[in-house]
Formats: sequence, structure tokens, C-alpha cells
Amino acid sequence: MFLLVSSSDIQMIGRLICLFLLFALVLLLAYAAARITGSFQSNVMNKQSNIRVIEVYRISANKIIEIVKIGERYLALAVCKDSVSLLTELDASEIKEQEKTLEPIDFKQILDKMKNERSKKDRQK
Repeated sequence: MFLLVSSSDIQMIGRLICLFLLFALVLLLAYAAARITGSFQSNVMNKQSNIRVIEVYRISANKIIEIVKIGERYLALAVCKDSVSLLTELDASEIKEQEKTLEPIDFKQILDKMKNERSKKDRQK
């Protein structure tokens, strides 16, 4: 009878380990898919497009002013719920373009931060 309980416990532990390994594999595959998709989309959008949104300013819930670069021209557009209107054409000297750089996400840093916060909460209890 003692052996039956012991083998059942071993099977449960084995299943739990397999479950954690499977979960880690799914997370790894999701991360890889997100990285591949993100790099593909950013390369396609940046290299094959003559239209680029420089800046967006929200006036209200459904009214937006956008500065758009089309070819070599800069346009200020009013975008509403049902319409898009040209406000004015801007000179290139009036535009202050900011490069959008995405920093890679450091998951180890995020996990360490979460561990530290959790340990602080545990110590306070």
C-alpha cells in the first residue's frame, strides 16, 4: 500500500514537471513568433512605403491632427470620424522628426523587479 501512494506521488510530480516544461516551451515559441512578426512588419512598413506618419496629436475622442510625410512633402491633416481634411503643407525646416527606436525588452530585468517587489511584500507581512 505504501508503494502505491509513492508511485502515484512520483507520477504527479512527473506530470507537474512536464506541465511546466510545456508552458516554458509555449512561452518561448510565443516570444519567438512575436519577435519575427515584429521585425518583419517594421522592415516591410519602413522600406516599402512613401507615406509615413510623423506625429499625431489628439484633440478630442474622434478628432486628431496628424503630420504626415508623403514622398518629400509634409502635410498637416485633420482626421475626424468621417473625414480627412488638409490643413496646410509644411516646410521641411518646420518639422522636428524624432527617430523611433525600440529598445529590446529585457525579460530578466522585469522578472528580477517582480521578484524583488514580491519579496518586499512578503517581508512586510
